[in-house]
Amino acid sequence: MRKMYKSMKVLAMAATMIGGASLAQNAPKSYGPPVTLARAHAIVDAAHREAKARNMAMAFAVVLPSGDPILLEVMDGTQAASITIAPAKARSAARFRRPTKVFADAVAAGNMGMLTLDEIVAIEGGVPIVDDGRVIGALGVSGGTAAEDGEIAAAALRAVAND
Repeated sequence: MRKMYKSMKVLAMAATMIGGASLAQNAPKSYGPPVTLARAHAIVDAAHREAKARNMAMAFAVVLPSGDPILLEVMDGTQAASITIAPAKARSAARFRRPTKVFADAVAAGNMGMLTLDEIVAIEGGVPIVDDGRVIGALGVSGGTAAEDGEIAAAALRAVAND
């Protein structure tokens, strides 16, 4: 029994290391100057318009590279849980410099070690805000399905890409 436990522990560690290596491949290299409040408002306004066009009630959070909040907007009729989920998704995307979908995909592929890391949110809807190849903050969206949250976050960032 001890030998089996030790083997399982080694396999879990190996899976975490292999999964962690794949997560590191596409992350921006560094952080840049923090997103401005004006840009955060533009991003949230774009997300709000997209959600409204889909007749959805959602919460949107923008955080600094540190994961600290700069803006939170909650549409009328949004489920209460989304008020804490959106900032958590944004914080995870900012601190780890990658979309939260990366973590969801890793867990879906069996990398349960991902769930042992503090501040990992393994559900789509958190995306880094990248400027000149550097993370300047992140957007978190909650209120729909994971896929809908991710679509709205991506659409919002595309809408302000040339600002």
